[in-house]
Amino acid sequence: MNQFTVIAPVPGYNGESCGVAFKDGVGHVTDEGKEGRAAIEYFRRRGYTLVGEGADEPQDGEQEGGGTPPPSPFDPSEHDAPEVVAYLDSTTDGDEIARVLEAERNGKARKTVLQKGAEA
Repeated sequence: MNQFTVIAPVPGYNGESCGVAFKDGVGHVTDEGKEGRAAIEYFRRRGYTLVGEGADEPQDGEQEGGGTPPPSPFDPSEHDAPEVVAYLDSTTDGDEIARVLEAERNGKARKTVLQKGAEA
């Protein structure tokens, strides 16, 4: 069984998503049951950050023994503009910010998101 800390793309989110309670943008889930595995896949698709905890988590993208693949990169086209802006606000990685803004320019090109990039 693997346990994950889940970080919501909207900082400070308090509530429930896929049966996982979030407090200040952070929740916890395991891949033990069907519901947990479904939640993990949902979080990956929707741009949440998953941080593995425990000794039996996959290393360097290994998927031996039914392990889970590494999280997908944040895709701005799968989120509304406020979620993308919140994600950009939550990261300090300049390369990640540039990658997301480039994807936005080549995709939906929303003014509110691109304006956030101009401020950075």
